[in-house]
Amino acid sequence: MNTDDRPSVPLDVFYLVQTSSGAVGKRHRRVCPPLYETRRQAQIELMHLRTTPSGRRTYSIWKATTYVEPAEWLYDVVVANGSVIRLRDREPRDGVAVS
Repeated sequence: MNTDDRPSVPLDVFYLVQTSSGAVGKRHRRVCPPLYETRRQAQIELMHLRTTPSGRRTYSIWKATTYVEPAEWLYDVVVANGSVIRLRDREPRDGVAVS
C-alpha cells in the first residue's frame, strides 16, 4: 500500500492479447484491457474469452514489467484483491496494437 490508502500499482502485469490473421504471413495483435496483477486473474479472463465465438482470433497471456517507479500503465489494472486502479489524468484507451 502507498501512503494515500490506495493499492500500489504493480511493476509486473499480465494482459490478454488478441491475435487475428491478416495477409499471408502477417498477424495483427491487440491488447485487451484491463491489465491484471496476477497470472491467475488473466487465466480466468482467458477462459471466459475462449468460451465465446471469436472467428479466426486467438488469445494469449503476455507479461509486462516496468522499471520506472511509481509504475504507470496505459490501462486500468485489476489488483489481486479485485479492486481496480484507474488511469490518472488520462482517457481510457481501447486496445492498442502490439508487435
